[in-house]
Amino acid sequence: MSKLLIPLVYLLMSVKVVAFPIDFDNLVLIKPETVGMSSSELLKLDDVVRKHITDDTIQGAVLAVSRHGKPVHFQAYGISDISKGSPMRKDSMFHMMSSTKPVLGVAAMIAVERGFFSPQDEVQKYIPSFKDMKVAVLQGRDSSPKLVWADTDKEPGFFARMAGEMIGRFTGSYMMHVPEYTAVSADRPVTIHDLLTHTAGVGTYGLGTAVSGLGAVMGNKTEFVNRDHTLETFVDFVAEALLDFQPGTRWMYSGTIGLDVVARIIEVTSGQPFNVFVQENIFNPLDMRDTHWWNDSPVEKQSRLVVRPDSGVKDKGKKFDAATTKKARESRYYSGSVGLVSTARDYLHFEQMLVNRGQLLGNRVLKESSVELMSTNQVGDLFGKNGKGKLGGEGFGYTVSVTLDPDAAMMPRSKGAFGWAGALGTISWTEPKTQLAVVLMVQQPTKNFPYEIAKVLSDAIID
Repeated sequence: MSKLLIPLVYLLMSVKVVAFPIDFDNLVLIKPETVGMSSSELLKLDDVVRKHITDDTIQGAVLAVSRHGKPVHFQAYGISDISKGSPMRKDSMFHMMSSTKPVLGVAAMIAVERGFFSPQDEVQKYIPSFKDMKVAVLQGRDSSPKLVWADTDKEPGFFARMAGEMIGRFTGSYMMHVPEYTAVSADRPVTIHDLLTHTAGVGTYGLGTAVSGLGAVMGNKTEFVNRDHTLETFVDFVAEALLDFQPGTRWMYSGTIGLDVVARIIEVTSGQPFNVFVQENIFNPLDMRDTHWWNDSPVEKQSRLVVRPDSGVKDKGKKFDAATTKKARESRYYSGSVGLVSTARDYLHFEQMLVNRGQLLGNRVLKESSVELMSTNQVGDLFGKNGKGKLGGEGFGYTVSVTLDPDAAMMPRSKGAFGWAGALGTISWTEPKTQLAVVLMVQQPTKNFPYEIAKVLSDAIID
């Protein structure tokens, strides 16, 4: 950029910030005090990240933060590829895992706005194989265990069965033991609302999942869908499984299944492949130029993927070798649950759009009412009762958790903050009250890291 153009850029930014991308490659970070944040407090972000690197809880990270639409922090830390000693870059690409889900949530809201479907619609209206679903319940009872952790391909040993039975009786969660069950009719059809809120009982590692072919797939879904399935064929396979509980009665996380059904409904109702719909309606208008499904990530960008050390978890978070990448590229399966790779820059654009109540770069992606619907607690106290969220402190909207009471949630975010995380540690959130957008990119999940980052940001706000 020429020196003559720099003053013009700053002038335009001061007139209408949201009309410009938060492109940290070309824009100088603004002084935090101009948006009501303390520079000295924000410096503590570096201390937090570097301590985690020193303590070997993470290999590296990229952290991006904006307030009032202006970037206040953007930094890369640590190592991208330990085996090569490659430093982390600001444009390093991360496996997003379940951080994919909010993108599906926005796609669903776009479809609702266009009249393609309503959240209250029954899934069977668009996917007939979801008609007359049944629920797996314990033999002689009218309920199902919360979780079943079992290898259905092997007969558990005596002690495993005894332990599973004892734990199951006291907790409702059976470990290494599949109890006897019966299949009963669902009290009502599964709705799109159920899927968006993880209250459908579809693929939640419960009894219905464990006793079906779906259970075996969930352990290695990536391998399963590489060649064999599209969204169309996969959701019909999902419909063959028993539900894990009666729809709408629990919040149980459907990590890799339920939102893929919604993605297929978007295909059916829009007449477009899901990946094309997302590209045209989210990635392009938000200038998310480095966000791709991993099976479609350009070859020339593969070197920017963060490579995790072998954790014993097959393929998760690791850069795919040539053979795996070739196989992946043969897949036409585009998940709404997992599967995106992205950068901190791109995801900050996404979060900033939500802070701006649906618009960025002069483009309106969502109506304000749709952002409100997505970020409103939709499940009552089911999220907290499950133990996933803090009872009374957190709720769950459409694909995102929502902070209802920061003190009860024991998370230093403002009331109304919403976001989600991925299994490999990526996390992002939006705070409408404080106008914060936060993206933390890592490839090792850590228990306290997001809390520490949120605490520094909360303390840094001075107005």
